[in-house]
Amino acid sequence: MKYIYLIFFIFFLFTSCEVINPEEAVPSKIEISNIDFKADIGEGSSLAEIADAWVYVSGELVGAYEIPSTIPVLVAGTQSLEVRPGVLLNGIASTRTINPFFTSYKIDHNFEVGKSEIIEPKSAYVDGVIFPWNSRGEEDFEEGGLSIDSVPGSSTKIVKSTDDVFEDHYSGKVFLDLQHKNYKGQSKKVFDLPKSGAYVVMEINVKNTQIPLNIGMYVNLNTGQVRDVPHITINPSSEWKKLYINFTELVSYYTSAVGYRVYFKADLGTGDSATVYMDNIKIMHF
Repeated sequence: MKYIYLIFFIFFLFTSCEVINPEEAVPSKIEISNIDFKADIGEGSSLAEIADAWVYVSGELVGAYEIPSTIPVLVAGTQSLEVRPGVLLNGIASTRTINPFFTSYKIDHNFEVGKSEIIEPKSAYVDGVIFPWNSRGEEDFEEGGLSIDSVPGSSTKIVKSTDDVFEDHYSGKVFLDLQHKNYKGQSKKVFDLPKSGAYVVMEINVKNTQIPLNIGMYVNLNTGQVRDVPHITINPSSEWKKLYINFTELVSYYTSAVGYRVYFKADLGTGDSATVYMDNIKIMHF
């Protein structure tokens, strides 16, 4: 009888281990190293800063993955695969989000268990996106005139420059020194922007090595008043960076506004000189 009990105990021990440590499913994998982006004529630069891939399989979110990534997927066989480009709003890692102005990449993909395959997503601007900055869709400092004016009280102005160029031949340069200690510039155009929570985002490339750059809006109210509304401070960086600045809440807050100008402000502070470079400035909305 004791042998029967022993056999039963051994059987129970091994079956219990199976319950505690069940066999793990072997995933399929996809590899995404980047999302290729292409802008059309009138939409400005094609150089985007896509930080994440939001991956959906058969309509279900698998997860948001920082690019590049190898992504495990617990499915097999042919399934619909969708990759949505994600960005950092205002350059902040905690505000990772899908960019609503970018198209998704959709295919039917055959997921094979235990196999890893490279996916090469492509994206563009969604049909119907409006680029109101100018006829080219952006201020890229490549044309004859500039679409940014100095504001009264500014001791310097923005100029076209070849000193430090992000793309093509020119960038915008603001130089500050002891004789020119502050800069205030604004878009020449007064923008008519949608409210009621409609997306309004500005793209900009910036390099401000020594001093912060402040960006906000002058809001024209229907009373004739102009409200100075600070929005974001870009901290100094020795490298060019691409920002997606979210103006949605600011624009929608002023329900009585009849127009908006984007502004840029910088102060020399305690230094002897400083330079701010900008490029590829564009506003987007539907």
